Amino acid sequence: MDVERRDELLRGMPMIDKVARFFVLIGEDATVKIFQNLPINLVEDISTAITQLSSIDKEMSLAILAEFHLFTKSKSFITSGGYDYAKEILYKSLGKGEADEVLAKLSRMKLAAQSFSYLDAINPKQLSDFIKDESPHTIAVILSHMEAAGAADVLMQLEEDTKVKVTMQMATIKDVSPDVVRTISEVLEKKLESLLSSIVDVGGVKVVADMLNRLGPKSQDILKNINGVDTGLAIKIKENMFVFEDLLELESEYIMKILQNVDTGDVAVAMKNATAEDMEKITSSMSQRASDRFNEEFEMLNKVKIKDIEAAQRKMLEVAQKLMEEGSIERDMDES
Repeated sequence: MDVERRDELLRGMPMIDKVARFFVLIGEDATVKIFQNLPINLVEDISTAITQLSSIDKEMSLAILAEFHLFTKSKSFITSGGYDYAKEILYKSLGKGEADEVLAKLSRMKLAAQSFSYLDAINPKQLSDFIKDESPHTIAVILSHMEAAGAADVLMQLEEDTKVKVTMQMATIKDVSPDVVRTISEVLEKKLESLLSSIVDVGGVKVVADMLNRLGPKSQDILKNINGVDTGLAIKIKENMFVFEDLLELESEYIMKILQNVDTGDVAVAMKNATAEDMEKITSSMSQRASDRFNEEFEMLNKVKIKDIEAAQRKMLEVAQKLMEEGSIERDMDES
């Protein structure tokens, strides 16, 4: 997309709206990680903006991603010292002949990396779905030109045998012709266009609820402040959330399934400050043997930090949400 078209699409759009769209496009996992490091008032503003979104068309999506990519590239350029600085250091360290060879290789690598720069904004699960049927060598070339963290996220989504083959290819891969890299990049980019090729429903209350579910206690402060601005919106978000109190209201057989997938020590920590009634809900959903083991773990606990209790509760919630997605347990929405 050219600069003029990008500027035309984004002209007049408030930054908060750009940020909300950007977070929707990068996916829930990345958004939650960023939210955990932002001040509450900013998370509130962004969350509210996300709930107001209905759709983002292809051109708008590309414009948003292009602008944020420009921000990150500009920051990198300003802080890195640049090509001339690297050249000076290499000349002093290696001598002109060897330094020129290194710089030539770095230039080829930089050019190749730029060919795949658009991948940084694609959700790892979506990207893995698009490349899973490619040859291990092609996948290895793609991942080798991504940031290490993003490449690892994509690799973990692949089938086990593919994962092994790709890893081996990445470990033994030699220099790849820039023409080959460019061809692979162009073909992949064309395929990925289908991710943004039509108007897609994005944002909304459910997206915000899912993110707040994973923010822990900070989510309650955010909800409280949203409630002060828009009570109806806060209620809708809360109705779509699933918190620890909701877990304790599940049927005993469902609580049992959750407990079978959580370490007993984590359950003990999660219940450290629980009421006698809530403790009974948990222990009554255990076998006698499991209950005895839980009581032993619980009695061994001394003073436990609030943040550790909240972390343990989030582990139980993550298991519960996974089981709900699989259809193994069901939540009675009338309880919320």
